Amino acid sequence: MKKLLLAIYAAMMLLNMPAQAADKPAVSFLSAETIEQNKTLIANIEAYLTSLTTIAANFNQVAPDGTLTSGKFYMQRPGKMRWQYNPPTPVLMVANGIELVFYDYELEQVSHIPLNDSIVTFLAREKIQFGDDIGILSVEDKEGVIRIEVAERKKPTEGRILLEFSKNPLLIRNMVITDATNQVTSVALSNAEFGKKLDKELFIWRDPRQPRRRN
Repeated sequence: MKKLLLAIYAAMMLLNMPAQAADKPAVSFLSAETIEQNKTLIANIEAYLTSLTTIAANFNQVAPDGTLTSGKFYMQRPGKMRWQYNPPTPVLMVANGIELVFYDYELEQVSHIPLNDSIVTFLAREKIQFGDDIGILSVEDKEGVIRIEVAERKKPTEGRILLEFSKNPLLIRNMVITDATNQVTSVALSNAEFGKKLDKELFIWRDPRQPRRRN
């Protein structure tokens, strides 16, 4: 279980984990010429992601060691996300627009992470735009599936994320996260609802170790 928790924490949060330089994945951003050739496709992806005011979906996650977990994913733009894992995985992650909180129920430990320290949370930005800070590593439209892989330009070896969409209509389906040590975690979304009003309590961190006050 501890190994699984570390895999989730490293791959999903993409923190600056210590790693040997040789272990870090090679990163090469697309040239300006290639960006220009795919500008319509890229613009469509940006517009679609920006239009997603909220997402509520089930997810299945495959960790680097092959362990399968599941749960519920919520996102509300701007800056709010929740990864709620089903038992027996004792993990909850909540982004409230300022920071991301990672809680381990088994160890009763909590970590507070600045929101901009995770490539994953760029999806919850008010406006999605690839360019100066989030660079494109690859983009393709093939056999009814669109894929785009991105990383932070300032720290490209600290993690990257591949987004996969179905076409006609354009819908986000999967995320593949590669961390600083080249470990890969895959997340598949299902039964997704878009634009649904979400309970604001989903994005408020309440420490389970503290008793709730009664009104």
